[in-house]
Amino acid sequence: MSAILSVILDVILDILTSAWFWIIVGAIVLFLLLRSVYRKLKTWALGYLFYSRSFSTDGVFVGESLELIERIENHSWFPLFSVQIEFFVPAGITVDELVCREYTKVTSFCFVPPFSTVHKKHTIVANKRDHYKLNTASVVYRSNEFIFSDQLDFYAYPSCDGADLKLTTDLYHAGNAISDRKYIEDPFFISGIRPYRAGDPMRSINFKASLRSFSGGMRQLVTNNYDSSRNYDSMILLDLTTYAENSLRAEYQLELGLKYTCFLFCEALKNAGRVGFASNCAIGESRYVHIPCSSGEAHTKTILESFSELAWFARRDFSMTAIVKAIAPTLSIGTDLYLVTPYVDDELAKLLSELERAELSVNVITLKEGAEL
Repeated sequence: MSAILSVILDVILDILTSAWFWIIVGAIVLFLLLRSVYRKLKTWALGYLFYSRSFSTDGVFVGESLELIERIENHSWFPLFSVQIEFFVPAGITVDELVCREYTKVTSFCFVPPFSTVHKKHTIVANKRDHYKLNTASVVYRSNEFIFSDQLDFYAYPSCDGADLKLTTDLYHAGNAISDRKYIEDPFFISGIRPYRAGDPMRSINFKASLRSFSGGMRQLVTNNYDSSRNYDSMILLDLTTYAENSLRAEYQLELGLKYTCFLFCEALKNAGRVGFASNCAIGESRYVHIPCSSGEAHTKTILESFSELAWFARRDFSMTAIVKAIAPTLSIGTDLYLVTPYVDDELAKLLSELERAELSVNVITLKEGAEL
């Protein structure tokens, strides 16, 4: 036993008197010291980090994608390796091929050199209709968490696929009549001028305005921008009343109704029409939705966003008959009225007949169980 202890002591003594042992010990101590200094410096530098983010667009249709662009700025002289960024996303979207079926945390890493800015892009696909909101993001390092309150949102509009909707839309439809005028643009109404684009007809070139138009120091051709000769009004009504006469679930009724409603809306836009929308479902503080017939990018965006905001559990304080009575005086003669509903009772049927006699075109699209969403 004493011989074994003597051997062990000799080995320990040889190690302690070895130069390599103290070199290794010194290297370990230096590494631990440098790691401690690095952690303190990184924590300090993260305090000078600036974070912001934005979406490439504020709205897409279901199935389409957009980009979430993160901007990370290092305002210090210290290089930030492996910066860990975290944020939570709601269910219903896919982030960088990660399908989020519940509230999900997304984590990414990046290197940010001193006094520089790094952009990270995430591809987001909208899997279902909704108004999606992202609240905070954070940079996490060990026990430290730097929270950035950078709120942003985007809208996922319902799909406008109405392949199973048996409805024909005429390109030259105007109210109840079919127009004999085949002009896509009315040559008698000029709404302004715009730069010439390849394919523009020679007759549309405004030579007088071209003489006064310059771009980049060079003269450029401009063309007349004509108003459409096919303008007509379409009012789309979505009835979300849960009738005892049909067995449609409230959520299914809403999604199917929005599918048809969005299809009608997109078709009317393609045909240069003025479109309005109304529904007996509350959004926010409004007890029902009524967007009068109009056109333009802002108007289109307003209606599409209302499609995204509708919820099957929202209150319904008014019948569709009451909604039709409220908006009927605002409709011009010849307006196409599209009613998307699971059921038409006697009172509503009588009201629709009166509107037809008042020279409105009434079309009823009935929601039925079994239609594909």
